[in-house]
Amino acid sequence: MAPRKRKIEAAAADTGADDNERGAPLRRSTRRKTTSKPRASNQENSAAAGPKPDNDTEHRRTTKPSKKKKQQVTSDSAPTAAKKKKEQIISDSAPTATKVRPRASPLTPFSISSAKRDGKETSCLRSHSEPEWPALIFTHGAGGDLSAAAMVNFSTGFAASKLEFGMVMFAGSMNLKGRANLFDVVKKHELGNGSLKGGGILVYGGRSMGARAAVVASQTDQDVQALVLVSYPLVGPSGDMRDKILLDIRPDVDVLFISGANDNMCDWDKLNEVRSKMKAKTWCVKVHGADHGMNVRGAKNLKDGTWKVGNMTGLVAAKWLLNRDKGKRDMDLRWDGTEVIASPWELQESSN
Repeated sequence: MAPRKRKIEAAAADTGADDNERGAPLRRSTRRKTTSKPRASNQENSAAAGPKPDNDTEHRRTTKPSKKKKQQVTSDSAPTAAKKKKEQIISDSAPTATKVRPRASPLTPFSISSAKRDGKETSCLRSHSEPEWPALIFTHGAGGDLSAAAMVNFSTGFAASKLEFGMVMFAGSMNLKGRANLFDVVKKHELGNGSLKGGGILVYGGRSMGARAAVVASQTDQDVQALVLVSYPLVGPSGDMRDKILLDIRPDVDVLFISGANDNMCDWDKLNEVRSKMKAKTWCVKVHGADHGMNVRGAKNLKDGTWKVGNMTGLVAAKWLLNRDKGKRDMDLRWDGTEVIASPWELQESSN
């Protein structure tokens, strides 16, 4: 009986030791538990607070929980009938996914070497073959580039117009003066290759900060006959009005504004007030449900709607360059969930 008693006592002692160990802060095991959980929480909070990536695939990869990753590994290691069926579904739906996002620009890339000794090059995209006339020289916003969705959508619609002129887009820094100077660099390049010979219309344009740069550039270039200003940031981050350069546009320069109704950087009442004070004649396309990035809200099929609405704004801009009514100057665009609805040009309420 003595050995059995010693066994019971030993087991009880072990149990007591385990209880004591659980009550005391174990360095190795406790650290693992207390550090691993906050890390996961921090990652989740960071993903929720940070900006959503432009690429849908990247967004799914960064926000996918580790549990799903584990399930995916398990599924990959066990090829079952359910897995094959899932793969078939993914394969069948792939064309639909690529149809919506991401979309590549239909324009042809080229670069312009800097005249300075720094050796820098300006990246550009062309919608036509040389030496066809590039009526519109266009640039992107401060936080984007030529591959930004809003740029691709707009330029695709402009190029689809198949008119006798095209467009050239160029990339630049966030410096407003430096970006404005690049318009002249691109213009001289197009003159050098023969594209700007023949006396066609010359138009500067851009979206967001690029629209401001286009206005600045036009003030020192007498050849500019029109401006296409997409998502013009009329109200700055601190609430300051950016209307002075608009009021300084020459009377012989026609101006087309294209902005979203939900653009937090372009108050519509203030824009119409500025338009009534401008010396230049202005036209305006109001995109209902669209924000500053021309992303539409308030209907179904929003990704497809954003793509098609962006295309339509580019198409409208191209047709406006070809022919515009000086009396009818306002248009409404909206996405109804299946197609883009465009109202005809209407009389401007406060004509200038």
